[in-house]
Amino acid sequence: MVRRFSMPVVIAVIVLTIVRVGDAAPSAPAGARPTTGAMSLRRLTHAADAIVTARVTAASAQVDAGGIGYPVVHVEVLSAVKGAGTPGPLAFVNVGAGAVGYVDGEEVLLFLQHLDRVAELAATPLHGRLRYVVIPNAGEKLVLTPWAKRPLTNAVSRYVAVDTIPDPELRGEAIRSLTLDLLKSGEPVLIATVMRDFEPGGDAAALTLADLPAMVPLIESPRTPIGTRIALVAELERRGLVFGPARWVRLLRTSKGSDLVAVIRAVGDHPSAGVTGQLLPLLRDRDPAIVEATASSLGVPGNVDAVRPLAAALAQEDWTLRLTILRSLSRIGTQSARQTLELIAARHPDPELRARAETEAIILARRHGTTLAAMLGGGAEAVQPN
Repeated sequence: MVRRFSMPVVIAVIVLTIVRVGDAAPSAPAGARPTTGAMSLRRLTHAADAIVTARVTAASAQVDAGGIGYPVVHVEVLSAVKGAGTPGPLAFVNVGAGAVGYVDGEEVLLFLQHLDRVAELAATPLHGRLRYVVIPNAGEKLVLTPWAKRPLTNAVSRYVAVDTIPDPELRGEAIRSLTLDLLKSGEPVLIATVMRDFEPGGDAAALTLADLPAMVPLIESPRTPIGTRIALVAELERRGLVFGPARWVRLLRTSKGSDLVAVIRAVGDHPSAGVTGQLLPLLRDRDPAIVEATASSLGVPGNVDAVRPLAAALAQEDWTLRLTILRSLSRIGTQSARQTLELIAARHPDPELRARAETEAIILARRHGTTLAAMLGGGAEAVQPN
């Protein structure tokens, strides 16, 4: 069964273009390569010995080598983007923890490595029989739909060209320029892969202050997917190129609906007084998703200004929201937050909520290595943290 998915970092993508495969992926024999997170186009291009566009002709073949059956995929190469590949039939080994399931007839972009570069395969009888093994890339494959083929192949071709630049400084400048072009392309799949290069282990050239004029329109345009806008603000803030608090407040002010929910969830990792001030009125919003996301994001250690508004929001009868508020009060962790939890545990009319509040109060007390005061008005004994 093939499962379609959307990319990480809440970036909207063309789900028919990038497919993560689960149950249909072929089993990997012992010694197959493990995979971690999916790589970007830049890193895939650099790692591949050959890159081709191809149409799958036999998705579920197998080759016996030394008594072990290895899954092999047969394709018809349509064009070579990198390496010595030429149009015509090609077979490659398809193994690894992230191996995907291909479908007969689909057109795909393949990143291939010479089989002898993979020690576990080079030492098997496969060596000399097949030339390539596909890079599993954490269970992700690139399906070349009509609207995605040209942007993807053009981007990879440009990465291939960048890799041929011998001077490191010129190569770095070319990567930076290409990064900006892809971010401004408006193609969700290209934007998503560029954002992967900003993650730990990515190798995109650092954005600089000189790049801000190109970045600001992307951040502020409602036509840019909200996940991209969030990721750009986070990255530029991390690099010290923008004043994050003001940017997060602006995103909160200008976003609506599901975009606003995404921003609210993101700002929980980027707290500031301005962000808290913008969030607090949203606790009274008519949209339950906005209220719940707000209650969660206000749960920042030391956020004393949110304690009373969160307690007041308990008047709403949504059970999920109430539990979120209790957890946020516990994360805030100040004396006033602890006292509020104890008061809820002692006096709230809902007995189940009282029990949950007492649990959170005990957790908070243990975190600080203190005792839990007698429940106000409840006459309970102090609880000693273990």
